[in-house]
Amino acid sequence: MLVFVNSVKLLRVRIPGAREPRQTTSQALISFISKLGDTFMKSIRPHLFALVAGAALLAGCATPPPPNPAAEIPHCYKTNKGRTIACTSAPVPSLNADADAKRFAPDPSALTVFVVRRNWADGRNFVKVYSDGGPGVETLPNTMIRLKFKPGAHVIAFEFEGKRQSITVEGKAGDVRFVRIDGTVWSWKSSYEWAAEPEASIRERALKSRLVADVTVR
Repeated sequence: MLVFVNSVKLLRVRIPGAREPRQTTSQALISFISKLGDTFMKSIRPHLFALVAGAALLAGCATPPPPNPAAEIPHCYKTNKGRTIACTSAPVPSLNADADAKRFAPDPSALTVFVVRRNWADGRNFVKVYSDGGPGVETLPNTMIRLKFKPGAHVIAFEFEGKRQSITVEGKAGDVRFVRIDGTVWSWKSSYEWAAEPEASIRERALKSRLVADVTVR
């Protein structure tokens, strides 16, 4: 409608010095429609401004704020469409800490071990990880834990449905090691085991996992 009204108004342009012809019926109709358009535009202009302002306000409200990279909040496992499936019960390290951990920098005074849980067949189950018999740490799919030990041999275990599976990791100060929990989840059964995979491959998986705990084992 706005395009039509503006087009009609263009027909009213007069050339300076030109002789004014006698107005025909069609010209009178065009003049009437143009005046009607002017009246219409004046009447809707306040509402149009309000409509544009309201749309801009709604667009601003619909855009979620960016996450705070320093915040420590629970981590949620989501589908590809963003639907939340499960969240950790405790806050996890911040996005800044996650990015720093993914540098995989060695600690000259400790053996660093990353426990990674990432593979395509995993599901929403919580799997707890224990280091040297300490308290359990919750993991979800596509998450990892960074453990720092004294040099030597250490036992890392995970528990699912009351059953534990353990692995021994040995190293010296400054070493960085990687181990992975391999999960397969079906509608009728879920199973987990320690993956037999080169550490270089697990490191690549760790880059795409979320740090959910940073633990120093005394």
